[in-house]
Amino acid sequence: MLDLAMTPRNRKTLLMAAGIIVLAAIVLFSFGPFSIGAIESRLSAGAREALDARGHDWASVRMDGQRAIVTGAAPDDEAREDALATVLTSTWSGGLVAGGITQVTDETIEARLQSGFVFRADVAINGRVLIRGDATDAGARDSIAAYADANFPGGADTDLTLVPGGSSSPDWEEAAKRLLGQLARLDRGAVVLRGEQGALVGEAPNPQIAQSVSQALGTMPAPFRAASVITPSGAPAEVRVADVEACSAVILAAQGTETLRFERAGATPSPFTSVALRRVGRMFATCPASAGLTVSIRSHGGDAELDEARIAAVTGLVTSISAADPRIAVILAERQDDAISFAIATVEG
Repeated sequence: MLDLAMTPRNRKTLLMAAGIIVLAAIVLFSFGPFSIGAIESRLSAGAREALDARGHDWASVRMDGQRAIVTGAAPDDEAREDALATVLTSTWSGGLVAGGITQVTDETIEARLQSGFVFRADVAINGRVLIRGDATDAGARDSIAAYADANFPGGADTDLTLVPGGSSSPDWEEAAKRLLGQLARLDRGAVVLRGEQGALVGEAPNPQIAQSVSQALGTMPAPFRAASVITPSGAPAEVRVADVEACSAVILAAQGTETLRFERAGATPSPFTSVALRRVGRMFATCPASAGLTVSIRSHGGDAELDEARIAAVTGLVTSISAADPRIAVILAERQDDAISFAIATVEG
């Protein structure tokens, strides 16, 4: 009969074996391919690749174990939901050790909230005006929609979010209508109203209208003020950009409404982004000498060659008008929600 009695020597051998197994497990899960750091790195890379493939340059991902945390300024609810679903399915599903992403936490915000209380309007090629952003109350929203429908030949598509208290001035509605009324006189263009600073950029059918629009915007209802860059057909632009804040407003108007991005996993800006970057460069050329423009490009996860190619592409587009302007800087940003962003500041000295 087999003797199963545990001798001191057998007990010591078993304890040593158990210790070796525990030590191996600690090494494996601390430093090996199943370590928390390795899993997070793999899942983060997979999520980033999947988001880029879907065109969600605005979204960023960080990992807490196998839980993905998605941040960024979502352009709309549809884009947010698609980004969250994309991250959840970016790597194969599975258990807590060898599987993929097990949970997605939504920490995104609306693009509107990132930029603050902003009203903007853009005239499409068909003469229809697209009005987006914020309104102080339902009465102002409805009045602006009716005003735009009556003044633009193609009518208006109005989608304003009510943000009570977003503007402390009772004349906010009048300021918005003043900008819209002058925009309606142009062939195409855009207006923005952020805080007390407004801006209009666009193209006029002739120099007389360009000059008239510029003069009309010189008398905004207090405390509002408006910058403008209006280009008549075949003539120099009528420019009214007095300071750094006005410069920032015309840059915001020139960007347009679509998300600025690069083509999938490449260095080439999308067609819309290329147009917007050239337009931003033209607007900045009208800004005072005290203004400096910084264009930030989100770094692509340590791919130095791709980062440098993107910097070169963006620099070429933004500086196509003012190639020798030392006030323009194109830099990499390690952590930012947008693929491309702009900042205007006063130049030191």
